Amino acid sequence: MITEPLRYMLVAKVYSYQDRHADAVRALSEGIAKHPDSAMLLRHRGHFNVSVRDFDGAVQDFARSVALLEGQPDEIEYYQAELMPEVERLILGQEPRLLNEPTAITDANLARLRDVYKGTLKSSAWYHYGLAHYLRGEFDEAADKYRTTLEHCVDDDMTVATTDWLYMSLRRAGRHSEAAKLLDATSLDMHINEPSYYRRMELYKGVATPESVLSPNDGDKKTLATQGYGVGNWYFYNGRKEEARQVFERIIAVGHRAAFGTIAAEVDLARLAAEG
Repeated sequence: MITEPLRYMLVAKVYSYQDRHADAVRALSEGIAKHPDSAMLLRHRGHFNVSVRDFDGAVQDFARSVALLEGQPDEIEYYQAELMPEVERLILGQEPRLLNEPTAITDANLARLRDVYKGTLKSSAWYHYGLAHYLRGEFDEAADKYRTTLEHCVDDDMTVATTDWLYMSLRRAGRHSEAAKLLDATSLDMHINEPSYYRRMELYKGVATPESVLSPNDGDKKTLATQGYGVGNWYFYNGRKEEARQVFERIIAVGHRAAFGTIAAEVDLARLAAEG
């Protein structure tokens, strides 16, 4: 039997897939009122607080979530491709296949799910915690959170995404030698299911050009926003502020408001405007 906290999570996820993130926050808040010690619900509300640009609320949620997760076993966290069939089964009165019990982090499960784009509860909580600090301009704090995230990554997709944001946080914090060492220690020999952050790492390592990363083959809005922010930020911390501004404006024009690249581009455009 699927638990009530998971039902609230699924309601919030369905709202988020419709870009109704305020409704996602509302649903999760109702769930948290009934289950105040649910680290999972707090992790997801923190995420959607980022989506509605409530970065302070996100930091508070993630702080509570990771504290509750301390010392607890981790579990696989599924994303849209796996969750929507579960929603369908529940609506049709059928038993879910994935959510009846947590998917433990075992070698057998990781091998079985090798080609599934996924995260874990702990890695996702810490990852988005770092993002919330990054968006508040607290780059040292973000870097600390991303280093902790790496301790909980169980596959290359999560590792490359975390390494990407850690690298950017270090660059924006002015910790360039640390960023260079991180880049040198990062191999591109990875098994990747979602390539956007991998493409950004190729840019940082000099394997790809800004133009090739900014123009993904699939043209998907989220891909454009994600890969585009890596390019714009690369221009930003390399002192090419006008080129950064142009890329950030292009990202926002794409119109994918929920993408982290779009949110970060909004924040950085405001910083550039404040600099004059």
